[in-house]
Amino acid sequence: MSTSPSSTNGTPAAPEVPQDCQEGVLGFFHTLERLKTNKRTGWVNNGIENAESIADHMYRMAMMCLAFPETQSLDISKCVMLSIVHDLAEADVGDITPEHASGVSKAQKLALEEKAMERMVGLLGHPSIASLRLKSLWEEYEARETPESKFVKDLDLFELCVQAVEYENSQHCKTLQGFFETTVTRIQHPVVKGWARELMAQRRTKWAERRWENYQEIMPLPDANGDAAAPAKATIPVRVYGEHPQEDA
Repeated sequence: MSTSPSSTNGTPAAPEVPQDCQEGVLGFFHTLERLKTNKRTGWVNNGIENAESIADHMYRMAMMCLAFPETQSLDISKCVMLSIVHDLAEADVGDITPEHASGVSKAQKLALEEKAMERMVGLLGHPSIASLRLKSLWEEYEARETPESKFVKDLDLFELCVQAVEYENSQHCKTLQGFFETTVTRIQHPVVKGWARELMAQRRTKWAERRWENYQEIMPLPDANGDAAAPAKATIPVRVYGEHPQEDA
């Protein structure tokens, strides 16, 4: 397999693939290491120290799936798998920022990521069971047609907001407003909206405690039923399954 960078017409060349990432299942496993070491571009561009990796981001998304408070409306196992596969192509192409910041269009980004996925599933002997599983999950997320893929996209946006709040708190970074403006209002799932409302309330409190000025409020859009003013916690149901009788004192 060639070691030259992959590219498509009109798109930047992807980073060169190391030799130990180019053959067989071990090559796939070594490729995954790049997700652990590649930092998320937006944080790096804002001077964040020890910025999270792509793998860090996907892991917390998977754990957020497991924190979903019910079992009827979504296949949570599928959501976990989508979370840990959705940025897999970034092992080869890196974390490409939106077009206004990177100059790479959505179509160019998708072309680069499709080529990366072709390489990676090829390492698993495509069309093997493993390669078909990964390819199907990645394509489902990109298509954004199933309830699970839409939910995981909301988590993709929400996890970024959680991390941004944490960097404001831990590194006193006050340049992250744009991250909230481009994510919070795009969240659609009512449970994730509830989490986001609570997070934004927490953020507002922290700004007040630090006496930071010029706080700009960003909140999720109203739910379909128009109930945007309800307390944040009221939108985050916690359901306990099974009988739990109280024992006599």
